[in-house]
Order: sequence, then C-alpha cells, then structure tokens
Amino acid sequence: MTMFIDKSREAVQDWDAISRYLAGQNITLDRDIEIRQFASGIANMNYLVSLDGKPAVFRRPPNNDAPPGAYDFARQHKILSRLGKCLPTTPLGLAYCDDTSVIGVPFLISEFRKGVAISRELPARLAGVDDIGGKLSALIVGALAQLHRISPAEAGLADLGKAEGFIARQIHGWHKRASRVMSGQQMRMVDVLRDWLVAHQPAERPTTLVHLDFKLDNVLVDPDSLTVQGIVDWEMATIGDPYYDLMLMLSVWGEPADSLVYARQWCMPCTAPGWWTRRMALEAYQQQTGTHLPEPEVKFYWLLAMFRNIGALAQLIVLYQREAMPNASTIDMPAVLASTLDHAMALTRRPLDW
Repeated sequence: MTMFIDKSREAVQDWDAISRYLAGQNITLDRDIEIRQFASGIANMNYLVSLDGKPAVFRRPPNNDAPPGAYDFARQHKILSRLGKCLPTTPLGLAYCDDTSVIGVPFLISEFRKGVAISRELPARLAGVDDIGGKLSALIVGALAQLHRISPAEAGLADLGKAEGFIARQIHGWHKRASRVMSGQQMRMVDVLRDWLVAHQPAERPTTLVHLDFKLDNVLVDPDSLTVQGIVDWEMATIGDPYYDLMLMLSVWGEPADSLVYARQWCMPCTAPGWWTRRMALEAYQQQTGTHLPEPEVKFYWLLAMFRNIGALAQLIVLYQREAMPNASTIDMPAVLASTLDHAMALTRRPLDW
C-alpha cells in the first residue's frame, strides 16, 4: 500500500501563495522539506507538509463548481478544533483559510497523525497477524460507537447541526442533489426510492455526533499496536442519527459472499481472516451503545444509505466527466451507480439480503 501518489501525477499547488498566507498567521511552511500528495482521497486533495518543523496535513477541495454543502472546510476546522477535548484520536486543526483569493479555494491544515489507512487490500505487514480481520472489525466498530457516545454539548459542538428532522432532511436533500445531476429513467427510479423512504421513515431516535464517512481508510491505525491513532475526513460531520452513520459504514463494509452490486463498493479488507459479517458488526455496535434496531428499521436505514450513495455517486460522475478528478480514473462509477440503483429498487419489494 502506497502512502503517496507518484510525483508525476501530483496536482500542483501554489505553495508560495500558501506560504505567504500562513506567514501572516505567524506559521511557517517549511519549504526545504519535500511536500508529497497522499494517495488517499478521491475528490479532496491531501498533502504532507511541514509547519514550524512538525508534520501536518494540507487539505483542499478540487477545482470545480461544488454541489451545495460539499467540501465544508469551515465545519471541518470547527470540529477538529473542539472534538479533540473529548476524542483524542481527532487531529487538531492548525489553520483554516476561507479567502479564495489565495489559491482559488478554501483550505485546511491539521495535525498529522502517523498510522496506516486501510482500504480493500490488507497491508502486507498485517497479513500474517492472527485473526486480523476480526481485530480490525472490532477496532472500527468500537471507534464509531465511542464517537456516538460523546455528547455534542460536552464537545462544544451542540451548534454543529439541527437534530430535529435529520432523517427527513437526508431523504429530501439527497433527492434534490440527485435531481441536479440525474435525469430520465434513473431519476424516476430515484423518485420511487424517495417515496418509499418517506413512507417507511421510523420515529426519530436520539441524535449524536455523526461522521458520515466512517470507514477504515479514514481511520489511521498503528500497525504494531492495532490502535486508532487518528480519525480524519470530518467535513460532513454533524448532529444526526447514529444508525444512519452506522449503515453508511456497513454499505462499504463487505463480505466475501457479497453479490457484485455490494462487492463493487467494498472499502474494507473483508477477505481478511476473521472479518466480521455486517450482522456481527451491527450486534457489536448495539451491545456497545446499549441500543437496538428492529429488523424493519434495519432495512430502512440500509436503503437510506444506498439512496445517499446513489446521489453521491451521481455527483462524483459529473465531477469526473469534467476532468476534475484524475485519481478516479480506475473506478467504473456509472456501472456502480446503475447496479446500486437497480438493487435498491429490488429491495423495496423484498427482504434485506444480508
């Protein structure tokens, strides 16, 4: 697993302008230390930099007309600046620039946390660890449950989002986003899914802090101690329904026996020895949070997660077609979108298939 992309493929940044801006904040960007672009991240661009002799992460959005609400770096900086008081695995926010005259987009710099971001492929150094799949499963489920047990008020984030009506806003918000980039038969299918979700929405449950992109490649793991060193990619975080957060994670969880529609969305090393099934992950989460989700609601949250992923994929396809995402060229996103949409429609008429 490579931490950085090849130098020839790096997106060039105006480091002189960035350095001048930081100097105005009494922060020194160490230009004599090589800057490298991380391999992780499809839309946002992340770089390892050095500030005042310490490693840090520079993060910026792509050059495009972003969908409303996307790439909210101000929100991310607010979270990184406060959540660390209650969740030590949160990297500290070091600098935030909303002045687009500097490089054309906002950017954020946060504390660097050393660790391995694990995706579909297990790093070679972990391949021989006994029950590595089970250990990583327990690690990430435990980390999400820990986040959901933190009081937003205790973390100074009670104003991060509006709790009431969260699920209804997700349904209507993702439908609206999809309508901006989809049309024809696919959009008619999205309409049907929206109507099903509205008709089957359960009663509101207590809200918590939610990450909304919680998966192993956003969790930095110490490969020796198998502990969480950092949780990253917080820009979508808000106050919301914890089971929606869990189902978004399970939608990319993966199981070796998955059908192609699910296997195309794997973001976890689900073929590693001992890797939990989704049901095992759901049960462990419920035990750790003292909650329970009836089976009809499991299906609702699963379809809501698929609905969100359909909208997000449609948006990413548009960005890719504008050649704003060179690192996404190996992902057959239109095929993933079509199969996910077809499968979600089928699930409205039959029991959940995991």
